[in-house]
Amino acid sequence: MKKRQLFPLGKAYGDAFCNRVDETQKLLGNIQNNKHTLIIAPRRYGKSSLAEKAIMQSKLPSVKINFHLCTSEAEVAQLVLDSVIKLIGKSIGQLEKLMSSIKKYISNLEPLLSFGSDHVTLQLIPKNQPNYSVIICEALLLLEKLLIEKNKKAVIFLDEFQEIDKISKQTGIEGAFRTAAQEMQNLSLIFSGSVRSLLLSMFEDENRPLYKLCRKIKLERIAANDYEKHIQKISVASWSKPLDSAAFNKIMELSHRHPYYVNYLCDAVWEECTQLPKVKNIERAWANVVIEEWSDALRELSDLPVGQRRLLKYIANNEIKNIGAQETCAALSMPASSLSTAAAALIEKDYAEHDTSEYYRVINPLLLAVLRGAED
Repeated sequence: MKKRQLFPLGKAYGDAFCNRVDETQKLLGNIQNNKHTLIIAPRRYGKSSLAEKAIMQSKLPSVKINFHLCTSEAEVAQLVLDSVIKLIGKSIGQLEKLMSSIKKYISNLEPLLSFGSDHVTLQLIPKNQPNYSVIICEALLLLEKLLIEKNKKAVIFLDEFQEIDKISKQTGIEGAFRTAAQEMQNLSLIFSGSVRSLLLSMFEDENRPLYKLCRKIKLERIAANDYEKHIQKISVASWSKPLDSAAFNKIMELSHRHPYYVNYLCDAVWEECTQLPKVKNIERAWANVVIEEWSDALRELSDLPVGQRRLLKYIANNEIKNIGAQETCAALSMPASSLSTAAAALIEKDYAEHDTSEYYRVINPLLLAVLRGAED
C-alpha cells in the first residue's frame, strides 16, 4: 500500500485502520454472541470502517444495506429484499435446493427462480398489494430461519439507518425491524448512520419500536498515543525516521484528533514533503487544507440560522462552560433562553459538543479554523 493510501479520506482498510482495538473487540463480541449493535459517533468518525473491520474478523458472511439513496418505503423494502437474497446466497448457497424451505417460511412473498447459463437467480415478489413493513419483517425472518435450519450465522450492516425516520413518518418499518430482530438467534444486525440525533431518537425514545434493542458503541476521538504509534510507523517507512515530537504534536493540535482531519492533514503533509516534515511543513499543509475547504465550510455555515452561527463562532473563540452566563448573553446580545435553544440545536446537528472538561467546543476542526477567521 502506498504511503498516502494509509491516510484514507473514506473507509480505512488493512494497515490504514488506526487503533479502535477495544471498539473492534466489543463489536466482534456482539456479533459472535448475536447481540445487535448501534454504533454512535459524529460524522466522519470511522463508523463504517469499524463495522467492516469487525465483520471481517468474524469471518461470517455479511451484507451491507445503505439506505442513503432511498426515498420511499417501497425502495427500502426492495433494498432489504435484494440484500436478504444476496446473503442467502453467500451464507447458504445452492438456491435451487432451498425452495421447499423458502416456501415453508413465507406467506406474503412469492419465490421465483431464474436459471441462467452459469447461475441461478432468486426473486422474492410481494403478493397482492404490498405492506412494506410486513415484507421487510418476513424477509428478515426468512433469512433467520434458513440460517437456523442450516446451522449458519450471518451479519447485516444497516448504514444510514436514520433515513428510515425521514422516509416513514409512521413507525411501521421500525416495528418490522424490531419484530424480526428480537427473534434472531443466528443473524446479527449492526445499525449506524451519519445523523446522530435522529439515530438516538429512534433507539432511545421509549415510545418507539427500536427502544432498548441494541448494545451501543460510542466512538470517541482516538487517543494521541495511539495515533503516534500509527503515524510514526508510516514516518519511519517513508523517511527512515519518526517525526519529532513538535511536528507530531502540531498534527494533533491542528486536527483536534478528529479521525477524518488527522488523515486529511497527514495526506497533505505526505503529499508535500520529500523529507522528514517539520512544524512549518505541518502548518503549511493545514493552511492548504483550510484554503481547499474554505468555500464548502462557509456554505455549510451559511445554512445555519444566524443565532446558531453567531453562537458557534463565539464557542470557537472562547472557553464556555455555562452557555447562559451573563458574559455570553452580553457578548452576543441574546437572552439565555435563546442561547440554550441555539446550543441544543448545534449539539443535535453535531456542530458542537461538551468535551470532557465540560467546555463547549466545535467538533469539526476545519469549521473551527474557518470560524476563527470568518465574519458573521
